[in-house]
Amino acid sequence: MFIGVDHGTTAIRFATPEGRCWTLSRNEASLSSAGDILNGVRINLGSEKIDLVALCYSMGDGINQIMRLADAPNRGLLRRDGAGIHVGGGTMVYKAIEESGWPAILLPGIHRSSDIDPRMKVFSHGMSPEKVGLAYGLFRNKSQSFIVCDASSNTVTFAVLEGKIAGAIDAPIFAPGLIQGPLDVQAIRDVDCGKMTANQAFNSGGILSKMGMRSLEHCSFLERTASLESLSLFAAMEIGALLVLSRDLGVESPDLFLAGSPASSLCRRVCELLGRAVEPLGILAAAEGCAWVARDVFHGEKSILGIPVDERVCTGKKD
Repeated sequence: MFIGVDHGTTAIRFATPEGRCWTLSRNEASLSSAGDILNGVRINLGSEKIDLVALCYSMGDGINQIMRLADAPNRGLLRRDGAGIHVGGGTMVYKAIEESGWPAILLPGIHRSSDIDPRMKVFSHGMSPEKVGLAYGLFRNKSQSFIVCDASSNTVTFAVLEGKIAGAIDAPIFAPGLIQGPLDVQAIRDVDCGKMTANQAFNSGGILSKMGMRSLEHCSFLERTASLESLSLFAAMEIGALLVLSRDLGVESPDLFLAGSPASSLCRRVCELLGRAVEPLGILAAAEGCAWVARDVFHGEKSILGIPVDERVCTGKKD
């Protein structure tokens, strides 16, 4: 059995290429023991032999190839701190997989040291490892050239052109999500005067925060409509930005996708704004894509979307 693990902003999702899945909130994971997490995987995904797990952890900015967990320095990170909400659930899942004895690989994020369009390396970080899984699932099953905007708690958009990751726009760079967002002039002032840290500014820089709300569930109908309209606009703008990159690299009309929990609610409006068809993806797309990475690396793939597989990764035989 092959398992993919999506370390998302609010939840950690486990899936197989066949679509079996289990979702664990990050808060639940932080309060669980390694044994509880491993038992949950067995109960919900099946008790057969685990051939390989593809794991995502945090930003993945300390490695630029797919590696065994045992070979990844500092869990694949430059530093343990960074942009985002730190709960501890991802760390517990990482420890559980590490202690399980299951064969496991760690996916990198896309960052300045990645093999992407050199112009995009002006940014230190493009996207976290679960987006690599999301991209590979689409490449494996739907398209060779595409742009995905993953718009939810934060907004991350990336382009895969002719089977290779070309570049990505991370949440702190451009478009706000519902919860997190880039630092605008007021946020920079608040950080400079000591009112908050930069990470606190990022975690309160989203659309709902700017509107004085905590979640869509606590919004009125008009507030929900306004927040999703803003999110749709910024999602379309990010896709539009990467369409410029795509055309410059010779791909005139890549397929377009929306990911994230509000994807189905945003899709119609984003289609209108872009004048293009945009397909929404399910919430488990990243975990399933990671599982496809595990399967194909096990069967001998040496490169995933242009990301090399470390030669120390043990592979099985081809089908």
